[in-house]
Amino acid sequence: MRILKWISIGLGSILALILIGVLMLVWLVDPNLFKPRIERAVRDATGREFALTGDIELGFFPWLALRTGEGRFGNAPGFGAEPMVRWQHAQLGAKLFPLIRGELVADRVRLTGVDLRLVRHADGKANWEGIGSQEPAQPSAGETRFSIDGVEIDDSHISFVDETVPRRVEVANFHFETDEVSLGDPFTDTEISGTLHVDGFAPAGVPFKLAVPRMEVPKDFSRIDVKDFDAQFGALELEGGVVGKLGDAPDLTGRIETNEFDPRVLLAAIGVAGPKTADPKALSVVALKGDWRYGEGMALAPFTLRLDDTHFTGKLTRTAGVDPLNEIELSGDSLDIARYVPPPDPDSEPFELPVEMLKALKFRGTIRLDAATYEDTSMKGVTLRLLLDEQGLRQETAR
Repeated sequence: MRILKWISIGLGSILALILIGVLMLVWLVDPNLFKPRIERAVRDATGREFALTGDIELGFFPWLALRTGEGRFGNAPGFGAEPMVRWQHAQLGAKLFPLIRGELVADRVRLTGVDLRLVRHADGKANWEGIGSQEPAQPSAGETRFSIDGVEIDDSHISFVDETVPRRVEVANFHFETDEVSLGDPFTDTEISGTLHVDGFAPAGVPFKLAVPRMEVPKDFSRIDVKDFDAQFGALELEGGVVGKLGDAPDLTGRIETNEFDPRVLLAAIGVAGPKTADPKALSVVALKGDWRYGEGMALAPFTLRLDDTHFTGKLTRTAGVDPLNEIELSGDSLDIARYVPPPDPDSEPFELPVEMLKALKFRGTIRLDAATYEDTSMKGVTLRLLLDEQGLRQETAR
């Protein structure tokens, strides 16, 4: 018993010395003295300029915390003098006692005021290439437990210029957060939001948001399981779920349900003029709910669709292969066709079929209506079989 007592005292003394040493490091050592060494190490490892222009602060217990002010990470040669990344504030840390046991339990990583600029030149070369080691990780004798208490990026901006298209995409007011991150364990309470700006969009951009309460992904990222998610893109709001296999040959199934949104408002936000209709209030309410599948082909089946005052049920499928065929079947209650006919405009240019796009679409559809009206004509039990291809839109004879 006396031996155990002395062993306990010895271990306690060692732990106390470690804690005293860490306290002296935090209280007596100015971490800013290490800035030149840190900057030089990053430059040597990446070949990029790296600067910590703001002060560095250390925190202690139960987290060893590192907080920095402004910083920047340089661009690749040939991509200009502007840094690839800059930030206003950053904080990260590790829990002390797990670190002593050889486990890395990181504190919540917080980044504020990040400005990330991604560029791909016309020759295909991108400014994010060549960062980090290209060598595969060496297998270790044992697996080290690693987890992060969470990640939070706020008040940030992302831009992507792709000169091969060309296209410029920007995300303003970018926000990302998630709770504890540990490979193999579910991601929880994940949220991404911002305002999307793309050439041709309305100047104000389109606000978007994605919230996922729980997402299960194995360490090899071979599958995904999301029971519920909520998303918003401008006037469109939707909820649903997705489950299935990822990889080179994905096989996914899920469900989707939208709000009752105005498609004209959504189209205007992305810079697309809505179709002209005799009734300007036509195409002002759309809602969709259904199950979907993506793998060998695609399908949305079954689904329900509200188009203004008309309610449809149906299915939509797209075959796989190099010459896919899209097929749709719709059954609706009643439709006032005259509302959706383009208004007469003798000064308008004649409409020309986009032949190449129609070749890619290749659509076949059957529309059944319990009742339909067109001006003074009333019809019941209407069935239309339509074919859309390089020859245009036409009625197809019964098969």
